[in-house]
Amino acid sequence: MRKLKIPAAEVKGFNYHPTYSTGALEDWLLFDKEVWKKELTHGKKCFPNFNTVRIWLSWNAYLKMGEKFTDCIKDVIEICRELGIYVMPCLFNRWHDPILDCDGIYIDHFLPNSSWLHKFGDPFTKYVEDLAKAFKDEEQILVWDVCNEPLAYNTQDFPAKDIIEKYELSWLHRMTNILINEGVTQPIGIGTTGLQPMEVFDDMCDVYLTHLYYTDDNLEKFDKKVKNFVDEAKKHGKELISNECCWGSLDDKVRGEFIRGTLSTLQKYNAGFVAHALWSSGCADLHNPDEGPVTDGIGNLAFIKFDGTVRPYHEVYNEF
Repeated sequence: MRKLKIPAAEVKGFNYHPTYSTGALEDWLLFDKEVWKKELTHGKKCFPNFNTVRIWLSWNAYLKMGEKFTDCIKDVIEICRELGIYVMPCLFNRWHDPILDCDGIYIDHFLPNSSWLHKFGDPFTKYVEDLAKAFKDEEQILVWDVCNEPLAYNTQDFPAKDIIEKYELSWLHRMTNILINEGVTQPIGIGTTGLQPMEVFDDMCDVYLTHLYYTDDNLEKFDKKVKNFVDEAKKHGKELISNECCWGSLDDKVRGEFIRGTLSTLQKYNAGFVAHALWSSGCADLHNPDEGPVTDGIGNLAFIKFDGTVRPYHEVYNEF
């Protein structure tokens, strides 16, 4: 089993989209090295314990950009090396927003012979192979996140879920096996929704990556959920990182309470955390309503405002 370079309990990070972007495709098609350097450097200044960044890659950008896509990732890794920040690249995305979508994979992509998307065969293999070959020994990569929030189905209104899931899991196995067959030396995980037991993905993961969001005032309930995930990880001899956490709010003080409750609980159980998200941007729910569409019940998930100031009460992150 491939191991983390630092204990999971020492992982203190953020998800990051640059301020110019409205989604993962634009992160790379509009790539601006100086913006990444400026914003990650400022993020490190605001949050000195920040040591891991989760970046959202885009297979669509890869198809359009070719080698330039890999060059952009190399630039990001060099920036992070200088700042002492590990990189957690997320290869695919299965979470979707109806307005500000974030690139990603749909059912058509992994359901065999379902649409014209398959007319050239498997569109993903070369993408994963090329990334693995380029970065399989990169010391700055902490863990590969194969996919963000797979099996994200509306179980009440989607009766075909049980039929479709097996194809999605088969696709995840194929993508994971490409990384393994190409000899990546870093551990592999899958950034799950937190709605399924990690045993569903166990045979694909060296490290458990999941999304543990504390969304109400029932901290006892959240504590129990985190403990259950940590116990499951220990049962399988693995460590746990919540590579998305800290629920949003338009009320800065309420958000600060979510942050404190989340991080204190994860720290209690020696789980790593990668909060969502470092900077405001045009991406879904990383801004205020006057800056773009915001989902009711989620609000603003950003820590740093567009003007570079930390939102009030959000400096609580530095206590952990």
